[in-house]
Amino acid sequence: MIEEFLQREIDVGSFPAAAWAVGTLGGLVSDGALGDAVAVPLRIAATVDTIFDVASLTKPLITATLILQAVAEGRIGLDDRFEGFTYRSLLTHSSGLIAWLPLYAFPDPLAAIHDHGRGAAGPVYSDLNFVLLWYALQRLYGDYVSLAEARILEPLGVDALFRPPAPLKPRIAATEWGQRWEMRMCAERKIAFDGFRRTLIWGETHDGNSHHLGGTAGNAGLFATARAVFRIAQAIASGDLVPRELLGLGWDKPTPGSLATSMFSADAYGHTGFTGTSVWIDGERIYVLLTNRVHPVAAANAMQRIRGEFHRLAQTLPGAHAAA
Repeated sequence: MIEEFLQREIDVGSFPAAAWAVGTLGGLVSDGALGDAVAVPLRIAATVDTIFDVASLTKPLITATLILQAVAEGRIGLDDRFEGFTYRSLLTHSSGLIAWLPLYAFPDPLAAIHDHGRGAAGPVYSDLNFVLLWYALQRLYGDYVSLAEARILEPLGVDALFRPPAPLKPRIAATEWGQRWEMRMCAERKIAFDGFRRTLIWGETHDGNSHHLGGTAGNAGLFATARAVFRIAQAIASGDLVPRELLGLGWDKPTPGSLATSMFSADAYGHTGFTGTSVWIDGERIYVLLTNRVHPVAAANAMQRIRGEFHRLAQTLPGAHAAA
């Protein structure tokens, strides 16, 4: 049923490719892949080994996990401050920072956050929160990517990485042709920048801040298969990476009435990514859907509806409700 549903969405143009992984803390129940990982200028079929730019799934899977590990180790406290903001406020998007800012358009990205990033009215989901957490992790431990590899990716043995090398490109799902979406956002804000990528973004992070800050800024930059995202989420939910009392910090919660999450319990937590990705954890159940919906053009589509139908179908799978 999942296959038929996702194939229909591919056929109507919602996205070129989709991969999924569904299961429990005990293991996978279903996974697969459909469509074209690359649709233009050539076609490469998606497989379960296709690596997707998971975009903002980087936030909870990597950045929040590393910050919460630092809390568990006593290196920092949730109510300690970094650059004037508590770690708790950054993790929960209650810092007062605005939703987005093209940091690459300013000579000093950190200064730009302070000078131009404040002023949100109430809690606002903001990439800037996790860019600050990225800066904090580098001050605490050194290189962010090396830290993620040593503490998360290598111990789990997952097919996930930052800054993919060129030989991996045939396995990677392509994203947007040029940074047209961010060009438009800059134009709307009257922010000038002449360094936009204008060719196919393939094998490098789609997010502009992540790209221009070296391949990740804590907000995006992770590349992974659906199975790898499932495994990282499984390790988090099992308490293997983060103490159970800290679970959920740095993640989203179901929104009442949401097309995507109304089927989940109030205790569920998850996240979405701009490229068309999502991961949700509800008790012992884990739902991963990866697409490249921004390829070749980042246009609005019905991803929330699609995620919701995927979640409903996944809940009907034999074994999807099994305990670990």
